[in-house]
Amino acid sequence: MDKKQLMKAIADKVGKEKALEMVMQAYNTELITTWIARIEANKPLGGPQRRDHLNAALERVWEACQLLP
Repeated sequence: MDKKQLMKAIADKVGKEKALEMVMQAYNTELITTWIARIEANKPLGGPQRRDHLNAALERVWEACQLLP
């Protein structure tokens, strides 16, 4: 699924406001995880290998939503 489809599916499960909150929290987690890994490895931030943090956050939240009845 693309980003719009994932967000719609999440919003359908938990509601629009909760979906936005969950995805933003997951997005922040993805960013912080990347920053910490680069700091620990003593690498510069924003190198040539950029991750799609938003897509990773959407996938993380969607996996959690799959556990809902």
